Amino acid sequence: MLMKKIIPAILYLCVAPSALSGETSDLVTGTITVKDSFVDSRIMKFQATVETYDKKQIEESVNAATPAQTLKYLPSIQVRERSIGDRNGIISSRTIGSISSAQSMLYADGVLLSNLLGNSFSYPPRWGMINPEEIQRISMMYGPFSSLYAGNSMGGVINIETRMPERLEAHAGVQSFIQNFKLYGTDQTKIGNREFFSIGNKVNDFSFWASMNRLENTAQPLDFSVNDAGSGTLTNALDTITGAYRDKGIKNQDRIIFGATAIDTSIQTNGTFKGQYEFSNQSKLTYTIGLWDLDSRQNVQSYIKDTLGNSIYGGDVILGGKLYSKISRMNPVQAEAFHVMQSIDFKSSDKGFFNWQMTLSDYDYSRDLSNRSALTDATNTNPYITKTGQITDLSGTGWTVFDSRVTLRPKDHTIDLGYHLDYYHLRQTVNKSSDWMGSQKGDFTSLSSGNTKTHAVYVQDKWQISPEWALTLGGRQEYYEAYDGVNQNTHANSPIARYEVRSRNTFSPKVSLSFEPIPAWGFRAAFGKAFRFPTVTELFQQLTTSSNIIVTNNPNLKPEEIYSSEITAERRFANGLARASLFREDRYDALISQINVLPAAEDTSKSYVQNVDHVRIYGIELATEWKNAIIPKLDLVANATLTDSEILKNDAAPSYINKKVPRIPRQLYKAVATYRVSEDFTMSLAARYSGRQFIELNNSDINPETYQAASRLLFVDAKANYKFKDRWTASLGVDNIFNDQAYVHHPLSQRTGYAQIKFDY
Repeated sequence: MLMKKIIPAILYLCVAPSALSGETSDLVTGTITVKDSFVDSRIMKFQATVETYDKKQIEESVNAATPAQTLKYLPSIQVRERSIGDRNGIISSRTIGSISSAQSMLYADGVLLSNLLGNSFSYPPRWGMINPEEIQRISMMYGPFSSLYAGNSMGGVINIETRMPERLEAHAGVQSFIQNFKLYGTDQTKIGNREFFSIGNKVNDFSFWASMNRLENTAQPLDFSVNDAGSGTLTNALDTITGAYRDKGIKNQDRIIFGATAIDTSIQTNGTFKGQYEFSNQSKLTYTIGLWDLDSRQNVQSYIKDTLGNSIYGGDVILGGKLYSKISRMNPVQAEAFHVMQSIDFKSSDKGFFNWQMTLSDYDYSRDLSNRSALTDATNTNPYITKTGQITDLSGTGWTVFDSRVTLRPKDHTIDLGYHLDYYHLRQTVNKSSDWMGSQKGDFTSLSSGNTKTHAVYVQDKWQISPEWALTLGGRQEYYEAYDGVNQNTHANSPIARYEVRSRNTFSPKVSLSFEPIPAWGFRAAFGKAFRFPTVTELFQQLTTSSNIIVTNNPNLKPEEIYSSEITAERRFANGLARASLFREDRYDALISQINVLPAAEDTSKSYVQNVDHVRIYGIELATEWKNAIIPKLDLVANATLTDSEILKNDAAPSYINKKVPRIPRQLYKAVATYRVSEDFTMSLAARYSGRQFIELNNSDINPETYQAASRLLFVDAKANYKFKDRWTASLGVDNIFNDQAYVHHPLSQRTGYAQIKFDY
């Protein structure tokens, strides 16, 4: 019903004469601009769909404490930021799910921020290297249609643009946010805060920008200790615990909740310095360094107590005449990290016949420790008293990326030729600990190590055949290599597994054809083939999660082979536009995690990343944007994405054929209305709806409205900005006004309020 109401409304905005203001001479602010009485064409400018959200739109309509939140209203985009400051903020788009971190690419000023070490929630983009206030513009190109980018662009490429100052300027602010969260036995109100400061200047040919950002927050519980009620065995003994909660699980089974886990309290501090020198020939040399520091503790809250009133954290319990053996353990985690990113960018920018650019960046896990209590499910020991633990050390892990490109502009052509090199290295050791809170390493447990390297050369030619027609052709040749893979387990004397060098040569063609018969209309068809190579952690990393699941590496993985296509139509008006895009992606040897349950005696599961033979995803995306819509001073943005996905072939698990691909919602709707009361006062109202999606690869999660499932959600957000004094601006906002309780495996944030004061000099 909701879809039947929203789609006609969007189509009405696309064609209704009343939506037009009739003003054709004024320059429209924001992401759309007037050109010959119509907004500027995006069909001829880009070889695929590109959507943009600029600084003004972000400030007016987005409650943003992190850069990840600034993407929330772009078409088809969702970021898995479960709470403010969540370090697992994976980008999902119209063809990729919310834990596929290596299937999209995020850049800031040409520097890669995507963490392509892995393809899971553990490897999100490095959001901590940029602040929301630095962002001038966010642009998203959908799909792998440009040869300038690797096959990780299958889900899209996001470019964040910042700027360098032209004169002395400084900015400072404080922000607070508050959430009251109620679920099961948790009822907490937590206030977080953020402080930020930046300063920049330009002296002759040298400019610099320096910024600091500190974020402190306590999240809602992200996980819970649960057992299926049917797992208990009948007994005549009396209950040994009180305080447990009951609900229905993802398969609609009766379930018992014993406590809350992963209650994250963290302090994140990041600092950035950027210096730029402009030479007389209009070339620019830029050096950037970013630092990110983390101090985190994930606490637990036991709901259950024994007959003496003591908290229970694990072991055997009796409830309702049943014995539950080894209830799911409640173990806290502590993490500390210090990461360093550096980049050098040297380019010419006169937009003449010949331009060039070289970018070298390096990201280093200078220090990265994750310490967790390692008490087993069989024990009821308080993890804060008995400090037996496990320490995972990723220090020395990181990546280096080099890109060089020349651009030629002969008549009617724009030709890009480039070379790319990336090097990813995993360095992980796991040790036992007698004091996990004190980071005291003990006996060796395991080691995972390995490297991947990719060389690529590419060419892309945009040919303006005529004013009405443009053709873009491109190709990317890649050589991928995985080497020095090592696994060692249990103890220092265990056999060492060393893996053979694996390599692959691939070629990815791209083509895009644009047609604009009249200024009001534009059409484009695009096709791209791409290869997404296995990440170093998919190949070589072994983990044991807090859910007692062993994530097992697979050194024999093949690259994903992707065929993507898109057909777009765009209708432009004097003060707005409307777009419709049909898209399809066929993915062969898709890299997806599949869980194999071991015999019950082993009390664990193993999760393998395997190649799924053939996955198909297709759908339609609608988007519209208006300035001074319906009434003066009212801006509207709306978009809708309808997606269908299916596993067509899966020899490793034939029973999964015809199932939906996990974590891709069938419907996604967004709308934002911003009203400018005056130059100093704006108000914004927004809504986000996400439809049915599955968590399990076999689609067995038939009850979506519960913890560990993926629920439908409708979040309504509001924000107001008021410049109450020269250089001073105050903002108030609320996300999820109606307090919708939603889940994407984990519970999402409930109603959250924001308050901010900012000073601009």
